[in-house]
Amino acid sequence: MITVIIDCTSCPVPELHCGDCMVTALLEPPAADLPLDASERAAVTLFVASGLVSPEEAAGLRARREPYSGVRAVG
Repeated sequence: MITVIIDCTSCPVPELHCGDCMVTALLEPPAADLPLDASERAAVTLFVASGLVSPEEAAGLRARREPYSGVRAVG
């Protein structure tokens, strides 16, 4: 077994490009369903508060990973 230690504290662009990071792409499961991020949860909360979505529906919502659609430079 090979052990790899990844130290994000040595990243040249911490907190700026985590979503583009190859390390996160390698570590994230390839599953299509993901938990909602903070902005998605905030939007769903507003939908529930306005009556557009029931609390039961909101509890089961998941994000969907979009297929990779291009090359982006980081840094």
